[in-house]
Amino acid sequence: MSGFRPSGVGSRRETSDLASSAGTPWVPGIPGRPPERPVPDRPPSPPPPPRPPLPTFPEVVPLPPALGGELADRLQERGIVLLTGHLDAAAAQQAAARLMLLDAEWDGEVQLHLSCPDGDLAAAGLLAETVDLLTAPTVALAAGVVGGPLLGVLAAADRRLGHRHAVLRLREPTTTATGPADRLAAEVAEHQQLVGHLYERVAAASGRSVEEIAADARAGRVLGAAEAVDYGLLDE
Repeated sequence: MSGFRPSGVGSRRETSDLASSAGTPWVPGIPGRPPERPVPDRPPSPPPPPRPPLPTFPEVVPLPPALGGELADRLQERGIVLLTGHLDAAAAQQAAARLMLLDAEWDGEVQLHLSCPDGDLAAAGLLAETVDLLTAPTVALAAGVVGGPLLGVLAAADRRLGHRHAVLRLREPTTTATGPADRLAAEVAEHQQLVGHLYERVAAASGRSVEEIAADARAGRVLGAAEAVDYGLLDE
């Protein structure tokens, strides 16, 4: 009976020897698991630098319609018609009416200030044809971004000037249409005719070919003020 030993009963020395022989220190209660070593205290990380304050811009408050009309009237008294933003049919009709009034009443050149990055093709065509009919000398001044069909309005003026940081953007006008096939075909043909008139007008003003104007419009060419002078769209 001296050789009998119950299962699971052994000396801690024997267990420790077995763990040591396996290369793992013995931990009471968890055979084969090394003791946890204390992690040395690390110095606290420095706080992140403060973020720079976000830039603030003055809030753009739209002018009331009455005040906007008053400013437009005061500009008209000085022979100036101002167009900003997207040119739609209503804005084109109002600008055309002011131009015709100036042509009848103003003694001097008529100034058309443009800052319109885009607009409706038909509306821009109406305004350009109105500029054609004026008997007074006309000066178009490009400020900001002028592009798309508005280049036809710019090209219609007798003199074309631009601010130092003005940008002219050639862009092919697009359209959308719904309805029966015959109606769609008619609208597409009308749109192509208006685009052709626009390219012819810009080509005549710049001294370049219609094909070159069309290619630059499809490519979305952008011209700075100095480049627009070299291109022929601005006189100075």
